[in-house]
Amino acid sequence: MKSFAAAILGLIALAGSAGAQAPATTPPASRSFQVTYNVIARGMNAGDFTYRFNQTGQAYEASASREMKGLIGATLNRSQDYTYSVRGAVAADGALRPAAYQHQGGRRREDRPNGRLVRASFTANDVDTIATPAMGMGDPPATAAQRRDVIDQITAIAAMATASGEPCARTMRVYMDGRSRFDFVFTPNGRVNVNTRAYRGEAQRCSVQFRPIAGFGDPQEAATLTFLFARTPSGMYAPVTIEMPTDGAGIVRLEARWIAINGTPLR
Repeated sequence: MKSFAAAILGLIALAGSAGAQAPATTPPASRSFQVTYNVIARGMNAGDFTYRFNQTGQAYEASASREMKGLIGATLNRSQDYTYSVRGAVAADGALRPAAYQHQGGRRREDRPNGRLVRASFTANDVDTIATPAMGMGDPPATAAQRRDVIDQITAIAAMATASGEPCARTMRVYMDGRSRFDFVFTPNGRVNVNTRAYRGEAQRCSVQFRPIAGFGDPQEAATLTFLFARTPSGMYAPVTIEMPTDGAGIVRLEARWIAINGTPLR
């Protein structure tokens, strides 16, 4: 990903897959995960990303918002401010399968003061996207085969948090924002001690290969990200930090400043 804006999108797309590693035991009937991240670029807090996930029985819903602040927010003129939501079902093995995703935001104009609205409907074999106003689907757009067995980026955050077993040994098929298709390939990269506002303790470090496939508006390049996961007392994993190299802004980092699992804050 070449631009700062694309880097932010990539960081927020904390990917997952309907075919990702499944829990070894039956998932609990209800669980929740909430987190607020600082978006840090060039040593400055460039914005906030807030996320909420709730599961009740075999249904789940999640929502998120991103707001860029300070000099970067003023420079981008709200073009990277978004709201997101998704709802879906929880399979018997605990995998999260989205049904209806939407986001709204981006560059504002008089005819769209709240930005573009994008809705994506997921089925077992495909994803149907409707955008108002209409948007291009990339060059080349993702094929039906490439859209099969994918997950949106908002469900993906919960998929990582709720999975059991090794968090750094999987390949995830991501369909971001109803258009952009890529893989995240996770491999273990040791353990580190973390001491942040949100969490203190040991974390699992993952090296994550970003592999663009289709549906991007601009040419993309492969990149390597770093994720840190904290295993919580509930058995769920919390993404504590995410780091990504960029051409224009150096290392851009999401750093959690508050995390709550099943209503209980970490630290």
